[in-house]
Amino acid sequence: MRQSRLSSMRILLKSLTFFTLALFLSSNFLNAADKFNLIYVEQQGCIYCEIWDEELSAIYPKTDEGNFAPLVRVDISEYEEKIEFVNPVVFTPTFILTKNLREIARIEGYIGDDLFWGMLEVVLKRETNFDEDLIKVNE
Repeated sequence: MRQSRLSSMRILLKSLTFFTLALFLSSNFLNAADKFNLIYVEQQGCIYCEIWDEELSAIYPKTDEGNFAPLVRVDISEYEEKIEFVNPVVFTPTFILTKNLREIARIEGYIGDDLFWGMLEVVLKRETNFDEDLIKVNE
């Protein structure tokens, strides 16, 4: 009788351990599902890419937007390998907002930092939970 009870306890303990591990892994997976990036498609000789690099490349990673959607630089010849279900890129620079490396929005071209920041804010608010996450961080 005692042996049977001990055996049942071991089975219960193993089941709880497995359940706890499964719950932990699934919560990590759900957090990974909310991975946003801003893919920066550029090409050598692109004057607007050079201007963006000069004006914003050092600043972007230090901003709330840069923390929320880290920048990933990709040459125009390689973007299809890095992003799933992406529409063709015709112009550089093109900034593609991705969720789990799937395109959800884009900004084409660069004509100045004010317009870039404004368009990026609109895209982030419309397509993600950017405002909600920013409010939580600043509280």
